[in-house]
Amino acid sequence: MDLRTLPSIWPYVVSFGLLTALGWYSWRRGSVLGARPFAIALLFAALWLAGAVAELMAADVANKVLWLKFQVVFQLPVVTAMTFFVLEYACPRHWLTWRWLLLLSVPPLLVLVLVVTNDLHHWFWRGFQFDGALQPLRGPANWIALGYGMALVLISLAAFVSLFLRSPQHRWPVVLMIIGQIAGRVFFALDLDAEKTVLGLDPLVLGFVITYGIYAVALFGFRILDPLPTARRTAIDQMQDGMVVFDTGWQALSLNPAAERLLGVPAAQARGKTWSALLPDCPDPDGCLTSRDSPPEIHLDAGAEARRYALVLSRLQDHRRLTIGYLLLLHDVTEQRRAQERLLQEQWAEATLQERELLAQELHDGLVQNLGFLNLQAQAARQYLRSGQGDAALDSLDRLSEVALTMQSDTREVIGDLLTVSKSSEGLCSVIRRAVARFEDHTGLPIDLELAEDLEAICNSEALPPVAGVQLLRILQEALANVRKYAGTPSQIGVALTADGGQLQMSIVDNGPGFDPAHDSGDKHYGLLVMRQRAERIGGELAVHSTPGQGTRVEVCVPLDGNSGRTT
Repeated sequence: MDLRTLPSIWPYVVSFGLLTALGWYSWRRGSVLGARPFAIALLFAALWLAGAVAELMAADVANKVLWLKFQVVFQLPVVTAMTFFVLEYACPRHWLTWRWLLLLSVPPLLVLVLVVTNDLHHWFWRGFQFDGALQPLRGPANWIALGYGMALVLISLAAFVSLFLRSPQHRWPVVLMIIGQIAGRVFFALDLDAEKTVLGLDPLVLGFVITYGIYAVALFGFRILDPLPTARRTAIDQMQDGMVVFDTGWQALSLNPAAERLLGVPAAQARGKTWSALLPDCPDPDGCLTSRDSPPEIHLDAGAEARRYALVLSRLQDHRRLTIGYLLLLHDVTEQRRAQERLLQEQWAEATLQERELLAQELHDGLVQNLGFLNLQAQAARQYLRSGQGDAALDSLDRLSEVALTMQSDTREVIGDLLTVSKSSEGLCSVIRRAVARFEDHTGLPIDLELAEDLEAICNSEALPPVAGVQLLRILQEALANVRKYAGTPSQIGVALTADGGQLQMSIVDNGPGFDPAHDSGDKHYGLLVMRQRAERIGGELAVHSTPGQGTRVEVCVPLDGNSGRTT
C-alpha cells in the first residue's frame, strides 16, 4: 500500500458515501417501479469506485493491474442496471420482462469471462503500460464492450425523451436525469486518459459526484421513487369522476382520463381552452364556487345515454392563502337522481294505495252507514204508510231528508278535500291557507291561522317530503271535520304551524264541549285513529288533549329533512 496516496482519497470516500446513501434509500423503496435496479446500479458503482481507490493505493504495477481489472468487471453492469432503471421508470411493465433481463445480463457475464481469461487470448487487453499512471492497451473485445455500453446509454436517453414528450409532470426530473447521463458519459470519456485530471481531481470521481448528485436532486426534490405521488397519479387516472385543473384565468391546465371521456376532448387539445369553451352549458364558474351546498348540474350526451353531472369546484391556494387555480370535479349523479325519482314514484304509489284504503274506510263508516240509515228510514216510512200512520211516516221522511242533506254536504267536503290534496305543485303553507279558507266559507266558523315567519321557505323546499305534506293536510282536514261535527259552534278555533329543532309542528285547537279520548268509542274515536295512522306513516307523532267542557287540542309533530323513517 502506498501511504503517500492517503490524502488524495477523500474525494473517493465522499463519492462512496453518496452512492451508499442513495442505494440504501432506493432499496428501501423496493416496491416502487425502478427502485431495485437503481439500487443495484449504485452497488456496482460503489464497487467500481472501491476498485479505483485500491488501484490508487496499490504500491506495485501488478496490483494496480489487478484492481483495474476489478473495476472493469463492474463498469458494464452499472450501465446495464441503469438501463433497467430507466426502462422501468419510463416504460413501466412494458419492456422489462424476464426475457429482456436475461438477454441484457449476457454481455456483462461475457466481459467477466474475457477479463478473467485475458492472459490466454488477449482479446480484451493487449497489454498494459505504466509511466506514472497505468495505461491499458485495449483489445477488440474491449472496444466492442465500450460500443455496447454507449448503445445502452442511447437507449436510456431515448426512453427519457419519450417520457419527457408524453408526460408533462415528469419533465423536470427527466431533464435532470438526462443531464446526469450526459455528464457521466463525458467524465467517463475523460477517464479513458489515465493522465488527465479535471480541477485536479480524477474524472471518475467527478463523474460519480455530479451524475449521482443530479440523481439525488431528482430523487429527493421530485420524489421519483416515493410511492405517494405515483399513487396519487394512479388514483387520478383511475377515478370515475372527471377532474379538470384551471389557472386563475379559467384556462384548462390538465384533465384526467375520465374528464377527457366525459367532455369528449383529448387532454392535449383541452389545455389552454377556457371554462366556457369546455362547459358551454354552465358558462358561469363563479356560480359553482358559491353553490357548495347544492352544486349545479349539467347534462352530457343525449337521449337514453344522457348523464347528469354535479360540478364541484374548489379553489387551489398556496401557503399564503392566495388563489393559484381551481379544481373542478364532474361527479356522476345520474344513478342517484334516477334512484331518487324511483323512490319518489314508489312513495307516491304507496301513498295513493294507502289513501284509497283510508278513503274506503271513511266511506264505509260514513257514507255506507248513512245509506243504510236512509234505507231503514225509507222502509219504516213505507210501513207507516201501509198501516195508515201518516204522522209517523212524515217523521221518517223528515229524518231521511235531513240525513240526505248531511250526506250531500259531507260528500262535497270529501271531494273538495281530495281536490285540495291532489294539487301537489303548491307548497304546504299555501294549501293549508286554502283549506282553512274553504272551511270558513262552508261552515261560517272563523279560524285563527298562525304560520311562523320562516315557515314559507320550509313549505317550498325539499325539507318536507311531498308525501308528508299530503298526510299533514289530511290530518288538518280530518281535525276540522271533527270540529264541525262534534264541537257545535265554538267561538274560538285556531290552527298553528311552526318549525323548531328539525321538527314541523301543527296544532288544531277549539273551545268546544270537549270529550274524554280514553272512553270515546264512536265515529270521533275512529277519526282520531285515522289521524294517528297518518302521522305514523310519515314518522311523526299525534297527540290529542281534551277534557269534557274544556275544548280539544290536536297536536302533530313530524321530522324535517326527509328523516322521517317511513315516508310512504
